Amino acid sequence: MTATANFRQLAQYIGLAICGLIVRTAFGILDILWGIITEIVNGVFRVAIGVIVAILSTIAFFGFILWLFTL
Repeated sequence: MTATANFRQLAQYIGLAICGLIVRTAFGILDILWGIITEIVNGVFRVAIGVIVAILSTIAFFGFILWLFTL
């Protein structure tokens, strides 16, 4: 009886360890995927801001040139 109980307890501990490993692995994979997604989103925002700044700079430059022609 004691050997059977010890075996069942050992099997339970092994099962819990395997489940814990699976859960940690799943969270690790989700963390990696979340990092990739956030980097993509941040990159898109950086590109969008860069394009807006480039357009505004071009408008300001040509506006300055036109202003110089009026002097």
